[in-house]
Amino acid sequence: MKFFIPAAEDAAQAEEVYQSIRKFVADQVGRLTNKRIFRIQFVRDGKQYNLAVGDRFEDLRAERVIAILEGRIYYVCTPNRGVVRGERFG
Repeated sequence: MKFFIPAAEDAAQAEEVYQSIRKFVADQVGRLTNKRIFRIQFVRDGKQYNLAVGDRFEDLRAERVIAILEGRIYYVCTPNRGVVRGERFG
């Protein structure tokens, strides 16, 4: 799958937004891998999830997933969590 950021106008803007998100999250949680993650599967509170960039994550106010980053855990970034408003992780 080709890398993308939802609502980015072009590849240059997508890269700029992605790098900005990475910097913000890394400043809070430390080192991140260089993997560009499209989809993760996980269990949370006994419920199975299959979540991809562009999906809406019901557990986070049905916000659209803008990026998924990997560090010591996975960080699901949405407009209010790591992207626009910068709500902190951790």
